Amino acid sequence: MNALLFAAPAAACMAVFFLGWRLMRVATPDFGEIDQDSAPVKVKRSPTQDVADWIGVRCYRLMLRWYTPKRTRSLERLLDRAGRPERMGVRVYIRRQGGLVFIGAVLFAVLALVGSGLAGLAIFALFVGFLPLWLQSQARSRQAAISADLPDFLDVLAVTVQAGLSLQAALERVSENDERPLAQEVRRVLEDMRLGVGRRRAFSALRARNDNPMVGSWVTSMLQAEELGTPLTEALNSITEDMRGLAAQEAKRQAARAAPKVSMVVTLVLLPGALILIVSAFLINNLQVFASIFGGS
Repeated sequence: MNALLFAAPAAACMAVFFLGWRLMRVATPDFGEIDQDSAPVKVKRSPTQDVADWIGVRCYRLMLRWYTPKRTRSLERLLDRAGRPERMGVRVYIRRQGGLVFIGAVLFAVLALVGSGLAGLAIFALFVGFLPLWLQSQARSRQAAISADLPDFLDVLAVTVQAGLSLQAALERVSENDERPLAQEVRRVLEDMRLGVGRRRAFSALRARNDNPMVGSWVTSMLQAEELGTPLTEALNSITEDMRGLAAQEAKRQAARAAPKVSMVVTLVLLPGALILIVSAFLINNLQVFASIFGGS
């Protein structure tokens, strides 16, 4: 009987899910936002994203009440740091978050009705927290990739400038046909400059978009070199040396942060497991001795 009570709501949820998917496929336009420097591209999407967006359109105004101007600006900066994955903008993010919250609430209500409120609460928390955690992970991964690519990028840029190209032409040459995050950011800077934005302002926007100390140091050093009239090749070589020093320091910091984690894993997992194996082997090998002692014979 309990299994039947659980199966009926679960089947109803699945029916609503697939019905929403079909409606989304038939009547809902693509919510993928267009990047600044690319042509319209239809973003490949999963059925869960389709349903979440379809529901999120209906919840959009309600979700806007939770997003103050300060939270919206923070979300905009986080999306920039993450590189706007799946061409996601603020409105698309809010719609999708609203859809996920609604789906999580429905599943929580269904599970609560069949007496599994704790499991429903866990599922609701998963749906609510999935998108923010995923976006934070994307931002961290992208910024780490930019930090790793920057020293080599500056090496190639310095050689290209030394060959006689201007800074803008060298940036175009080095970043073309490269889909890594750093090259994408450089192409966005070049696009801003082609649209009439000054070099200083375009590079300052690059620094603001990326919460990355290495990018900040690079942009600051380039702007200072431009103000002081330092030869570009010399400035780039000096900046590259500084970037490699920062990369080495960051590697040391990561190693220092990893040591306590390794110690915790050894203390809480490996050491108890080894002790259990040792004690179990000792008890098994001396089972007859213990039986005679405690058996009284």
